[in-house]
Amino acid sequence: MAERKKKTIHDFSWRFGVKLVAMIAALGGTAAYASARYTIGLDTQEHRCLDEWIYVIDTWKKPTADDVQRFDYVAVALTAEQTPANAKWRPGHVMVKRAVATDPGDQVEITREGINFSHGEEIWAHGTALEAAEMIGSTPEAFEREFQLAEGELFLMGDKVNSYDGRYYGPVREEQIVGTVLWAW
Repeated sequence: MAERKKKTIHDFSWRFGVKLVAMIAALGGTAAYASARYTIGLDTQEHRCLDEWIYVIDTWKKPTADDVQRFDYVAVALTAEQTPANAKWRPGHVMVKRAVATDPGDQVEITREGINFSHGEEIWAHGTALEAAEMIGSTPEAFEREFQLAEGELFLMGDKVNSYDGRYYGPVREEQIVGTVLWAW
């Protein structure tokens, strides 16, 4: 019986090498495309704004303010003026919030008792008030105000009473939208 020769690296054909390089290039290209287009956001804060804590955001598909419907999730980057001094994040940090008022002309009234919205005959409310004011180093009175959304503005809120959201930083502009939230878990 003939003894089998042990294969070495030199015994593999050049065709196998070409296939291996092509496979690595295809996988690498797919990974590069996916990482350039999609962002996975993790909300690991002690006090989260929404029930979900994992978000997949398509950064190549940015909705306009007209595309956003009430209660949609929106991924935005806050400006320096919208970021509190004691924040644990930097301006430009991406946040996911729920759109609560989306149409030009929507009236927003922020009080210590709650948030009221109206547009023509339609009236709706959000039960949370200004519970997080002290956490960001201020008083509820500092945030009480009333305003009307302009063209290209959205009013965003978290679902939790202590979330840092539009109650404190006001409306966001369409230019601050960084992408479409595809999935939230």
